[in-house]
Order: sequence, then C-alpha cells, then structure tokens
Amino acid sequence: MNYNPINLPLKSIFSIILLIFTSHCLLAGWVITEERTDYYGNKAVQTTFIQDNLIRHETQKSIAIIDLDKKLITIVFSQYKLYWKGTTQELKESTLDAYESQMERLRVGLNESARIEFDSIFNNLKNQLLDTTSRFPDLSVEVLQTEEEEEIMGYRCRKYNVLIDSVLTESIWHTNEIKPYNDINLKNMISFMNQLTPNSGKGSLNQTNEYLDLMKSGVMLKSIEYAGNDTAYEVKVTKLREIGIIRDFFEPPPSYRAASFTDILNLMPVRKTDYDEW
Repeated sequence: MNYNPINLPLKSIFSIILLIFTSHCLLAGWVITEERTDYYGNKAVQTTFIQDNLIRHETQKSIAIIDLDKKLITIVFSQYKLYWKGTTQELKESTLDAYESQMERLRVGLNESARIEFDSIFNNLKNQLLDTTSRFPDLSVEVLQTEEEEEIMGYRCRKYNVLIDSVLTESIWHTNEIKPYNDINLKNMISFMNQLTPNSGKGSLNQTNEYLDLMKSGVMLKSIEYAGNDTAYEVKVTKLREIGIIRDFFEPPPSYRAASFTDILNLMPVRKTDYDEW
C-alpha cells in the first residue's frame, strides 16, 4: 500500500491550525518576521502582527487570526475568498467533520482491510483532537541562563538552555532591551494555547514559569531545537518593528464569505493517489 493520507487536501487545514501555536514570538503592537529552517535546509517564513490582544499570522499560503479577548480563531482561505471563524472547540469539531466527510468519499470502493485502516486513521485523529487529558508523562523542565551573549538585529541577547529530564532539547536567545509583550494578556494567550494543545502535559517549555517570565521581560529572537546532537530546527527573527495596526486588519476582507471546513474542502483539488489499488 502506497497511499498516504496526508496527501489529502485537508492537510492544508491542519497546517494552518498547527501554525497558530508553533511560534515563540507573539508581539503586541509589533510586526515580526521569522524564518524557520529544518535539518535539511528547508526554509519557511512567517510574519506575525499583534495589537490589542489580536494576532494575525501570515505565510505565503495561509492566514490565521486569533482574538484573545473573544477566544476566537479566524482562518482565511484567500484563494477562494472564504473564511472560517469559531472557538477552539468548534475548530476541532469542524476539522473532524471535514475529515470524516472526505474519508467517507474515499472509503467507497475500498476493500475491507483498507476501510479498517481508514477508520483507524480517523479514530486516532479524533482522539488526538478531542482528548483533553495529557497523554504524555509530566517531565522535568529547566530553563538555565548561560553566560553566552549574541547580538541579533542590534539587540544584545542572552542564551538560555532548555533541559527536559536533564537532556538539552532547545537553546533560546532572549533580549530584554525591547518588551513587545507588555500589552498582551499572557494568561489568555497561554490558556488559548492549552485549549488547542491539551496533550502537551507539563513537559513543555511554555508550561514553565521561567518561560512566562522571559515573555514578560522581553522577546526571544532566536531558538534552536535539538534532536540528539543535531539541530532539528532553527527559528530566527529577521525583521522586527513597532507599528500601529488598524482594527480591520484583524478581520477577513468584507468581500469574503463565511464557510464551513467541509465546503472549503470540497473546493480543494484532490491529489491523485494510488489508493484505488487497495
């Protein structure tokens, strides 16, 4: 069997959802651009706009808007002039509905073993999205300040090492020369992130008081995640500036129409796969 379910168009939706909470740098009244490089040298650029507890993430292919006060997410599909808006719970439920709709279409004509595997894929996804209990053990997380400093974009940054169960997993470079988080409701932001990723457990950086203290006192301009002795990912801020942003920028264009994930999915072209051979 060579069929890969991630080739489904719904992968685009999951990528946008993942984008919402993978950035270290959520800035209030600022515009920040960061570049993420993986182990193989692949690069991805993301720009984040923040003002008055409103966050807008942009990549070349996607736009995601978060209202921390109202606890709402808006995902904009510019190519179709459509958008989806709702709470974190509605996001999970809508994602499942859209996925299930597509799975039902693809199950038609498959043999019994293929249908069983499809059902297993969907059930695993459903458990991951809706399970509100931690599936991971609570790990010991330490954020240790080092004596190393580095100048990034003209700001003096201090290096911190993140250890999980005494194993180095990440290094971050933090500056307190600018404080873009001053106007952000950090409690709402962390609560919002936890609702999206309830299964992270206590073994994650953003669950620590040290991480919150760093967010309050400045901003992280660089981070490196490690996989053993290798660099798995490097994220580095490339542009950073303070700017006033109009409120309408945190809304989809007025000419765009609200739609369900299922409706949007039906507009996406299905990639040709060899699932017919099952």
